[in-house]
Amino acid sequence: MNLRLKQTLAILAGIVVAIVMLVLGLWQMNRFQMSMQDVAAERAVMPTVQLAEHVHPDGTIDDIYGRIVTAEGSYLPDYEEVVGTSEPRVVTAFRMEDGRHVAVVRGVVESGTPPPAPGGVVDLAGVLTASDHDDPDAARGSVRLQSLAQTWPSPLISGYVTLTADGATGQGLAPATAELPEGEGTAMHQGYALQWWVFAAASIAFSIFIARGFRIAEEQRAERIARRRAAAAKTAAAAESSADE
Repeated sequence: MNLRLKQTLAILAGIVVAIVMLVLGLWQMNRFQMSMQDVAAERAVMPTVQLAEHVHPDGTIDDIYGRIVTAEGSYLPDYEEVVGTSEPRVVTAFRMEDGRHVAVVRGVVESGTPPPAPGGVVDLAGVLTASDHDDPDAARGSVRLQSLAQTWPSPLISGYVTLTADGATGQGLAPATAELPEGEGTAMHQGYALQWWVFAAASIAFSIFIARGFRIAEEQRAERIARRRAAAAKTAAAAESSADE
């Protein structure tokens, strides 16, 4: 088998392996998307819970993120922000009956100034989620509780509520989309997908390394053959010289 054929086969093998690993990575990412949907579906059908009953005195919250919670209290219209531009969410402080506060995404304002929050004591229901991370989609904006806590009344619960569709429309706003929490398996699926893609890149690199190894080995073989031929020619020349003498 000549050198060019061996190199071609090595690189083709690497490409085939890389394609298989890319497909496995895409499959793993699909599993990730499905796991996210599973988390949302599971949380959506869980019973509604009272928020105050699941927030402990030290500020920790039970595993109720992604579930619909209810609370009774009053809005504080002096503490309100609109975050994002593509989906401008109206975030208003809400004081619960026990004196603690929670940020509430009342909905999305489609244009102009958002309608005022209801006055007096009200009941609300919505999905509880953790503080947003820095959103790469800056147009959507992020509800950063750490930032709100610097100017809003305390104590501020380490999670915010996005009103249900009925609650948002009842206040003259469009429903906002709640960012549901990731399940334990989602990070695992992402990690596996990344591993497959790293292996795909490594297989291409390894096939190139093998192809280069074939070339180096062929060059070394040719060099050995040349040295042997030179030595044989030298020996023959020496023998011929001795015979002439």
